[in-house]
Amino acid sequence: MNILIIDDQTLLRTGMRLFLGTIPGDYQLFEAADLTTARVVLRENPDIGMVITEVKMEGLISSEIIQLLKSVKPGIAILFYSGLSERIFALPALRGGADGFIMKREKPADLAKAIAIVGSGGKYLSVGLQAALISMIDTDHQKEAIESLETLSQRERIVMNQVVQGKSTKEIAFLLNVKCNTVSTYKKRIYKKMNVIDTFELSQKAAGF
Repeated sequence: MNILIIDDQTLLRTGMRLFLGTIPGDYQLFEAADLTTARVVLRENPDIGMVITEVKMEGLISSEIIQLLKSVKPGIAILFYSGLSERIFALPALRGGADGFIMKREKPADLAKAIAIVGSGGKYLSVGLQAALISMIDTDHQKEAIESLETLSQRERIVMNQVVQGKSTKEIAFLLNVKCNTVSTYKKRIYKKMNVIDTFELSQKAAGF
């Protein structure tokens, strides 16, 4: 299978090329450092069957990235390989049309499994997230947490991910290239939608997903 990896880090793209050479399967890797280049590569190589990309690229997030890639090739399989929280971003990404989500911290064997499953037309979520979802089915509190999460916009999920990691308003503003007042507004919206009163409660609720 021909795979396109989109990442602005040359070292990560090189590492992925070396990794694919160590696992079973006939994989050829194409590379793009940005989404504009990725679209060109997809147009010029119609036999590419899968894209591996971060969940946030150039200010765009999962649903926008999916839409952009599928506007070039509607049937392309998309695996998000991300450093952002699986518990916050995986389900929205899959609902948006992605085929899998795996954290960059996962073991190489899990990455190989994700690539094989998505490459064969399946859907991939980690065993841990699958188990968490199953345990939530009959729990009203956790069901309410999931429903609250679903009301967040993609940008609010980005901010929430930074908040639960302990980042300050100033740090988040710098990372997202926005004003501190903008981040404060996002945080207020997130607290209201998630039905919490402070960062501690938000972190506790997020940890329960």
